[in-house]
Amino acid sequence: MTVAEAQHAHEAVFKMGDTSNIKPFKAKPEQIKVLHERVGLTLPENPLEHIHKRIREAVRENRNVKMAVEICVHCGVCLDNCPTYVRTKDIFNSPVGRAELLRAVLKADSPSGKIFGKLVGAAKLTEEHLEKIYTYYYQCLECRKCAYACPFGIDQADITRLVRDVMYEAGIISKYIATVIDAVERTGTNLGMKPLAVVKSITFAAGEIKEEKKVEVEYYIYRDDQGKMLKYKGDQLVGEVTKESGDWPEALLLPPSADFFTNIETLKGYMLFLHLMGIKFAFSTEMAELANFGLFASERHMKFIGQKAVNAALRLGVKFVIAGECGHGWRAFKNYTGPELEKHGIKTMHVFHLVIDAIKNGKLKLNPEANGDIVYTFQDSCNYARGGDLTEEPRFIIKHVVKKFVESPNNREKTWCCGGGGGLLTDELLPLRIQYAKNWYEDALKAGDNHVVRACAICKAQLSHTIPHLNKEYGKSITYSGLMDLVYKATVV
Repeated sequence: MTVAEAQHAHEAVFKMGDTSNIKPFKAKPEQIKVLHERVGLTLPENPLEHIHKRIREAVRENRNVKMAVEICVHCGVCLDNCPTYVRTKDIFNSPVGRAELLRAVLKADSPSGKIFGKLVGAAKLTEEHLEKIYTYYYQCLECRKCAYACPFGIDQADITRLVRDVMYEAGIISKYIATVIDAVERTGTNLGMKPLAVVKSITFAAGEIKEEKKVEVEYYIYRDDQGKMLKYKGDQLVGEVTKESGDWPEALLLPPSADFFTNIETLKGYMLFLHLMGIKFAFSTEMAELANFGLFASERHMKFIGQKAVNAALRLGVKFVIAGECGHGWRAFKNYTGPELEKHGIKTMHVFHLVIDAIKNGKLKLNPEANGDIVYTFQDSCNYARGGDLTEEPRFIIKHVVKKFVESPNNREKTWCCGGGGGLLTDELLPLRIQYAKNWYEDALKAGDNHVVRACAICKAQLSHTIPHLNKEYGKSITYSGLMDLVYKATVV
């Protein structure tokens, strides 16, 4: 972040009813050029004309956009369910308000719009109006709660994705999202970690497991920079292995890279569990990332990133790929990466599926006492509950690893977004993110719990930034973690 950007972020003050002053910084042309070239795009000569044309095409070809523009009756049901509107009361920061920004452009093309203009809500796509579209479509969390509430099933998240994609084609994208996409496409992690940094993070976790659980976990790391598969025991390197030797991993583990850095307890949970189950698993420095920010900006990049995971699995010749804790990562994996892997005979699953199987078959010994007497609640991540079909699995697990569990008032498909989804995890949006977070925070207070469990890297990053503010504001001391963190603590070896 530049000095000017830091100053702007500091000055972005939240105002109830008008959040037009808060928006993410835009990526620079040179950054966009690199991303465009990677997926075969070139910047259009007239960005405004391009966006105008693509929006009109979307109304003709995309059913959700057509519904949002032509069928929405402004009933207002979405307003009470939209986390962004509930906490800002800015009508443009709502499903119907965002759709109205598109509708205004389309009305300007109609006979009535050409004659009466603003009197019928028409607005030409000027630079000023485009800036408004950028601002509010990048305040959307893409949480899909509106789609579950709307009597017509209008999915604003789908429309947001399309509008962002069209803007990206014209060279307009959040700097933060562009930076993350570029990092994972270059290095295999959202954090831009070099292979040695990935290795050191994993071996550090293994060292802690050895110290805390007295277990030397066995695992493999494929170093793409060396073209070698390395075997480790605990935090020590055993040596290089080859397929010919018969000592080769059967599974590729794909965690979100945040687990290598800030969510180390989650990483320890995967590693200890898989080791105890006798699963020979590997990490790949070529692609060590489950998260997929292409979902937030461009389907081209979502597929590009997903294909990197497919290529890594094929290069290793594994039998199955295991996804870690990341809501949007699981959605992209389940809907794109997984089907592509299955075409090659590689099975896919979430780590929760394996944990449930182990519990049901008595393979995993657990002691809920290890997680103390505090009250826990599991809050569903948007993309698990409304885009990934993963709601009952985490509940089954948490009931076996803690003593006191309570449901959140808004659970499963009614869950509140953490407030950082949709690629909003950037400092200049923090005033908004704190407001959005009050939805789930107040749910936690209503449930009477002390500890919020969210099995998603974005959720955990958002909670790490907002809980200190909210605990201070509300005078509470709520804590948080992932679910595999609790599995790790409860595991008896």
